[in-house]
Amino acid sequence: MSSNGKFYLDMLYQHLRKLPEDERLDAVREIESHIVEGVHNGQQEDVILTKLGDPRKLAKAYRSEYILQRRSNRSVSNVFAMLGFYCTTGLLSVIVVPTLATLAYGFGFCTALIFIAGIIRSFGATWIQMDIGPNLSVPLEWSMIYALIVGGIAGSIAYFSWKYLRVYLNFLSASYRKVLPVNKK
Repeated sequence: MSSNGKFYLDMLYQHLRKLPEDERLDAVREIESHIVEGVHNGQQEDVILTKLGDPRKLAKAYRSEYILQRRSNRSVSNVFAMLGFYCTTGLLSVIVVPTLATLAYGFGFCTALIFIAGIIRSFGATWIQMDIGPNLSVPLEWSMIYALIVGGIAGSIAYFSWKYLRVYLNFLSASYRKVLPVNKK
């Protein structure tokens, strides 16, 4: 392998620093194997490196694949790692991912609070205020119906925000998967 190929692999290894060591080495070995196989089949090494593209982008594709593999483990740290990764994929993602995530989780939390407030107020808790407008309060006997309506609206916003966040993250993952030289599925 030429010095260009070794330099490319070194850069790829450096950009994979956020992955565990065994994952880093597997990715570098896979690309090295891809380069060696291409040269063995008569391709020029520089052409192969050009087709592979920027090692930074290729490293992001491997990180995306690694994050997708960990998706089954839905711990809080994994969710934040996934959101943090996708927030750094581009300028649009810096805006879209946090906005949709905040809407989804914020409105989801508010939905639960609205339902709880409706239940508590239905039992006569007058300290919980449910106002439709200035000087227009919801009667105690209508508290649960009002909570169901307002909670349903908030829950719908949470659901659609979460749904479109997942659509956007899947779109980003699919675009990174295209960068990998060997289609991993």
